Amino acid sequence: MLSACEKKGEESTGTSETTESSAIGDSADVKKQEELAATQITFTESSHNFGKINEGEIVEHTFTFKNTGTAPLIIRDAKASCGCTIPEWTKEPVQPGQEGKLEVKYNSSGKEGKISKTVTVIANTEPSETKLEIEAEVITKKNLNGPYKNQ
Repeated sequence: MLSACEKKGEESTGTSETTESSAIGDSADVKKQEELAATQITFTESSHNFGKINEGEIVEHTFTFKNTGTAPLIIRDAKASCGCTIPEWTKEPVQPGQEGKLEVKYNSSGKEGKISKTVTVIANTEPSETKLEIEAEVITKKNLNGPYKNQ
């Protein structure tokens, strides 16, 4: 059985800057264009399985990525498939050859059974979206005889 969260509109946990210089040739405008040049992102893993967790636990995992391209990497946003999953990421540009982190927290309160959630990372990469996945099996009190057990 898959557990779902209530999705409340299109919420984003990140911010986007949309201000650009209107002067052609302005050094800030040139720098902005350089930052937005397409680059490559390589995650050390694209999914993580927490295994069996107890209902009510908040678990977290850090995904590590590397800028394997030639331009600075900027993560514009990271959107979770529901409100029970919260991503936080490296906000400053990641230079070519350097690494960054994306931490995902999952709150299992009120959930049961097998879960699968995605986080969509939006960056100046080609393609612009990269999907990461977390999985777990949530064990609830009603499924146990006595205290929580890891089965």
